[in-house]
Amino acid sequence: MQINETDFHRFLTIKEGLDASSVRHCMCRIGILNAWLSEQGNELTKDGVEKFFAELKAKGLKNNSLNTYRFMFRHMVSYCKDRGFPADFFDGFKSFKKTKPDIVIFTHEEIEKILATPLTYGKQYGRDCSFLDFRYRTLTTFLAYTGCRYAEAAELEIRHLDLSAGRATFVNTKTDENRSVYIAEPLISNLKKLTEGFKSGDRVFRNTHEHQIQVTDYSQDLKRRALAAGVRKRTFPHNFRHSYITHMLEAGVPITEVASLVGHKDIQTTYDTYMHLADKTLQRAAMRHPMVRKNINPTEIIKSVKETLENLHLETDSRFRYQISEKDDGIRFELLVI
Repeated sequence: MQINETDFHRFLTIKEGLDASSVRHCMCRIGILNAWLSEQGNELTKDGVEKFFAELKAKGLKNNSLNTYRFMFRHMVSYCKDRGFPADFFDGFKSFKKTKPDIVIFTHEEIEKILATPLTYGKQYGRDCSFLDFRYRTLTTFLAYTGCRYAEAAELEIRHLDLSAGRATFVNTKTDENRSVYIAEPLISNLKKLTEGFKSGDRVFRNTHEHQIQVTDYSQDLKRRALAAGVRKRTFPHNFRHSYITHMLEAGVPITEVASLVGHKDIQTTYDTYMHLADKTLQRAAMRHPMVRKNINPTEIIKSVKETLENLHLETDSRFRYQISEKDDGIRFELLVI
């Protein structure tokens, strides 16, 4: 038995109420399963499902990827029960042990290089597509400056932008809770230019057909831009989220605030995934121990204080007169409101 993909899509959307991203992932995997059942002449039974997972594993899929198929199968079971089909083909299958992903962090310099690197675009159906460079670079800047998930940015509608307040609100989030992120110049001006003349219900970030930019298209563009910028690390849209969280923790922002900004429902997620990457934060924390501090070279403590002040980036705020200078016996810090 194969699953009717049109009917399954309707079930996922209407009865299961899955978001567009989850529906898309399920439909991609149901297509692969149906093709496999047809080509191999297998049945949708416990034995067939076991063979299917064995072949996926043999192809090199890791546990986290296998679990995405398990997610699809769970909804298939609900679908079959609802439609009156046999639904015991997935009984006894447990989730695969999750593995921690290899997290790639961009440095500040690498992000700046990527944002500053232009790309050229040819014509599509006789239409000049050079405008795509501005659209993709603005999307990349948005990801880098907010730490949001790609789907949150891609599905953002113009009506959920408040550029006068420097705020964007996500209404379709992984936790099903609305969340705001805060933006500043030059991103505000770029977003204003990008959305000018479009309707409130339109997507903020659009492709050549004025539709939502798909993650596969953006990922290919981003890899090309990173390569042109001289960044040789593995490059994916989620790298910006990883980098944002790590940089915030290293800048001394409390982990509770970081978790709230990026939409982690459980602060443990932030801690378990990122805290070990924030080396500077852990080093500063260790230096606070009274028995450790008294044995640390005073110049190292002064250096740590200087880094903390510099991470505030007050020199970019025209409201302040900011100056920090090093002396033989320490540092001198001056901050005045203009």
